[in-house]
Amino acid sequence: MRVTVAAVLARAGVRVSEKEFARLVGAVLAEVGPAPLDDPRSGLAEDEAAALEAVGADLTSRRPRERDPRADAAATYAAVLAATESVAEVARRLHIDSSRVRHRLARRQLLGIRRTDGWRLPTWQFGADGRPLPGLERVLRVVPDDVHPVVVARFFATPAPELRMGRRVVAPREWLAGGGEPAPVAALARDLDLLV
Repeated sequence: MRVTVAAVLARAGVRVSEKEFARLVGAVLAEVGPAPLDDPRSGLAEDEAAALEAVGADLTSRRPRERDPRADAAATYAAVLAATESVAEVARRLHIDSSRVRHRLARRQLLGIRRTDGWRLPTWQFGADGRPLPGLERVLRVVPDDVHPVVVARFFATPAPELRMGRRVVAPREWLAGGGEPAPVAALARDLDLLV
């Protein structure tokens, strides 16, 4: 059975074309930087290599079949970006002016990812009714500024043992969407920079 990117995106509920996803991956790869050297030692002076090895750096040559470490990072970030909307789209969703959306971004009431073509807002932060998740702004205000959007997206999507609905462990997004008190999610979010 042949697996296509379009089929994977559709199965995941990501509404973006293969062409747009490829554009996103390309943009992210350009941001990540050049391909890593097959032999890390080739770009270092002998004393630099020795210093790095002294602190435990792995400078072994990449094996021929070893994956490029940028591939997973680019695909993951592109997947996050694929599930975003522009400021104008969110403004229409919320029936407000675009300037109000930017104001909410500045006040950390909504999460945005700054891109060269403007702000992109992840759709996971909106509930089934199209409105921001209840308590979201309380959580976003404690998320450290320097935490990457992929880390934030994973945090909101990953079940946390501290969050239970009945016997079921749930993710912060589901907790907030279900009307859970935002305080325990905010307490977990404060430590996001420690997870990187």
